Amino acid sequence: MRKNIIKILICCVVTVLIFLLGISNISKIKEKENAKKNLQTLNDFCTLNIADGSEFCTGSLTNKPVIVMFMHPECDFCQEEIKQFKDCEEEFKDVFILLITYAPIKQAKKFYTSQKLFQLSNLYFLYDEEMEILNYFDVNVLPSIFIYDDNKKLIFKHKGEIKMEAILKQIKQ
Repeated sequence: MRKNIIKILICCVVTVLIFLLGISNISKIKEKENAKKNLQTLNDFCTLNIADGSEFCTGSLTNKPVIVMFMHPECDFCQEEIKQFKDCEEEFKDVFILLITYAPIKQAKKFYTSQKLFQLSNLYFLYDEEMEILNYFDVNVLPSIFIYDDNKKLIFKHKGEIKMEAILKQIKQ
């Protein structure tokens, strides 16, 4: 009799756990669907501009395509893509480039200076200390790139390393 009660309790506990996991998964799926919908347009957000310590808001970006790239100074793939942006500076002169990092601020500032990112007038190096923007964009791979047209409509997104030719192709469409 006692064994039967233990079996029933175990079955009940397992059933409840499976039910809770199912609810959790459904919630995550809905969050991802909402994130996809939210990303279709570049919504206004504000964060710290690493270059000068001022607040930067995307609402100030008008009439040009926008590339949003999530990166980390220690990410080799990110460094390579930034190098390619610099090498293709002329092709990106009519595009806003937002580099967003969650790296510690001192490390980010050192990277900004050592890579001479200040030489690119259309590049903004932004700080996402609490990873709120990163989470909003559902970024789980670095680098991640989101390209918006001059009406702030999403035209392309990519997670991971990408050739600069692919980015240029999207911008020129």
